[in-house]
Amino acid sequence: MENKFTKYDLNSMNSNLLYFGTQIEHACQLGSNIAKDLFSEDPDEFMILGMGGSAIGADLLKSVIKQATGESIRININRNYDVPTYINNNTLVIASSYSGDTEETLSAFEKAIDKTDKLFAITSGGKLEKICREKDIPFLKIPPGFQPRAALAYSFFGLLYLFINNNLVNDEFNYEMRLSIAELSNNIKKITERYSSHENSNPAFRLANNLFGQIPVVYSSAGLLDSVNMRWRGQFNENAKSLCFGNVLPEMNHNEISGWVLPQDMISRFRIILLRDKSVNSRIKVRLEAIKEIFTSMGLEVDEFYGIGEHFLSRLFDLIHLGDWASYYLAVLNKQDPMAIPLIMKLKEILAKTRTE
Repeated sequence: MENKFTKYDLNSMNSNLLYFGTQIEHACQLGSNIAKDLFSEDPDEFMILGMGGSAIGADLLKSVIKQATGESIRININRNYDVPTYINNNTLVIASSYSGDTEETLSAFEKAIDKTDKLFAITSGGKLEKICREKDIPFLKIPPGFQPRAALAYSFFGLLYLFINNNLVNDEFNYEMRLSIAELSNNIKKITERYSSHENSNPAFRLANNLFGQIPVVYSSAGLLDSVNMRWRGQFNENAKSLCFGNVLPEMNHNEISGWVLPQDMISRFRIILLRDKSVNSRIKVRLEAIKEIFTSMGLEVDEFYGIGEHFLSRLFDLIHLGDWASYYLAVLNKQDPMAIPLIMKLKEILAKTRTE
């Protein structure tokens, strides 16, 4: 399989994965330099604007804060051209656009500027940086040269350090995050080694081989792992050029489970992936076991994965790295360049012709 990597990985996605630990280290260095006391008053709620790979860091932040604090912090993630009417000067609006030119994010941010003076941005440049400089809006400048989905550490840790440095949650959260970051920094090399070998003992490599010719369906708990679930689906879509579906529990137990009957000739093409964590609600654990039993009785293959680590942040990134590597291996098996996104580029070409500005 070695020659397949050089043949199909034309833009070195492999290097991005191998050096993800270095990216985390650099992202933490940049994030730790975010100014303190940026806002004269603490915001009551948070609105993070973003799309695709630039938004997934916000999803992960929401999961981490929820696991640490419950529902005490109100964070909404806006994937649209508009912003809700309820935004006011008590809302901190954060724009996350890797390129700085994501049209949905720019549209929403420009509208938010008229509603609140609590603003921040994370970007590598583009129009978003220009807006921030013109209007004196604080922002974190991150390195260019990545695909947005391959710059996850910059988007996530930029957000996390904004919250830590400005004490936007509480002291206990800040302390827990510093311990979590230290554990992740110590473990990331081992995590990369675990998933980068081309051996069947590597769960990412094994999963990719199991998924070849199949359609993955990812299930997880709502709240804690829905962000990882979304990341996995996006990575299989963009890297492996494969359809991938998913949902969260308990909601899928009340509707989607009934759909696993028809069309009968398609059911066998799916392979189930369960993403799990030791901290989820005990009834969710029971429900995951129940659907596992149902799918197995239908003759479907079920793969399940737990993140490894003492702290939730480490377990989260362990699962993320597993999914990233699995989608990379599947891309090579599918004879696809994991970095290239031809259909997204085609879509952008079509949309560019419709602009009136």
